[in-house]
Amino acid sequence: MQKIKAFFLKIYCWLWKIVIVAGMRIIFRPKIRYMNKAALKEYRNKPAIFIVNHTTLYDGIVMFSVLNKYRANILIAKDWYEKKNFRTILEGNRCIPLDRNGLDTGWVRASKKAVKNGESVCIFPEGHRSKTDTLDTFKSGFTMLSQMTGAPIIPVYLSGEYSKFIGKRKQILFGEPMTMTPTENGMSADYLEKESERFRQHMLGMEVRSEQVFGKKKSVKAEQQYT
Repeated sequence: MQKIKAFFLKIYCWLWKIVIVAGMRIIFRPKIRYMNKAALKEYRNKPAIFIVNHTTLYDGIVMFSVLNKYRANILIAKDWYEKKNFRTILEGNRCIPLDRNGLDTGWVRASKKAVKNGESVCIFPEGHRSKTDTLDTFKSGFTMLSQMTGAPIIPVYLSGEYSKFIGKRKQILFGEPMTMTPTENGMSADYLEKESERFRQHMLGMEVRSEQVFGKKKSVKAEQQYT
């Protein structure tokens, strides 16, 4: 009986994944560009840590759809993960709960296990939706995870608005895989914080690049370079 129940539960979660992936593509029609598309192909079969700026509630579910081909586990706020109507679906579709208000280490263990199994992880390093026009301070969890696992970090920059079915499309720019700066001092808090800020500065640069790629005045040459 348990095996039959587990089988149908797996099918249930799989069907929901299809609905979510297809639904987000149809509803929000994300416009995706790559700084180096060829460099990301190998990460469909090997782990990486995707870091994404956080703008609205839709970010997590849209990135779930976009990163599906990379077998990415999405870190999601524990209070959302534990909602009765969502938990079964989230548990069965590579979502990792994160307690934003406590000293949570469970997400680290779950993320390390995912990377060990050859899967990727998606983290929103600001830890909350930004209420400013620029990136907030990055929490150092993603740099710690990269240092512990050796998985590269792939920055992803979101810009534009979420318009349903018609109107402007959400813009997603994928950066190139990056690695941590070598150190002989281990994972000190100072090292992790400096590395987190280095990646934040890089993503600020991607903000400018995103405007060039998606902006109204982008050149034909720039469009060809990032497609």
